[in-house]
Amino acid sequence: MENVMLIARVLHSWTRWIFLVVAVVAIVYFALSLVQKRAWDKRANLLLNAYSNVLNLQWLFGLVLLLAWGSIVGFNQPHFWSHLTVQTLAVIVASAHHGWRRRELTDAARWQRGLIVMVVSLILVFVGVTLLPVDMQWRFFTP
Repeated sequence: MENVMLIARVLHSWTRWIFLVVAVVAIVYFALSLVQKRAWDKRANLLLNAYSNVLNLQWLFGLVLLLAWGSIVGFNQPHFWSHLTVQTLAVIVASAHHGWRRRELTDAARWQRGLIVMVVSLILVFVGVTLLPVDMQWRFFTP
């Protein structure tokens, strides 16, 4: 189980930075597109999917890490559960774009909704990270 925990910890640690890069690129692209009144394009779909999929992957690695770590140290760590709860809400919000994807919306509404989904879920991610002890927050983990 310690090997699973080590692998999950490395993946969870490094995937968060991939997520942040995707988030920054996507938010900048969506904000510029909204301001410039661009037509909705395939790149927007790709970025929105990449954003939610990387966050889902990060959540999955975190869940595996929680289960592996909890099996070693116990599951009575309240900060793990609060972190998991807030991050689950972030994943739900980030995946909300699937609900309006096929609807007939104006391009401006698509840009706006995508931007809102990303910003709100990113705020939840930051809140969830702050619920962890300081030594577990934003750093690279290397074995």
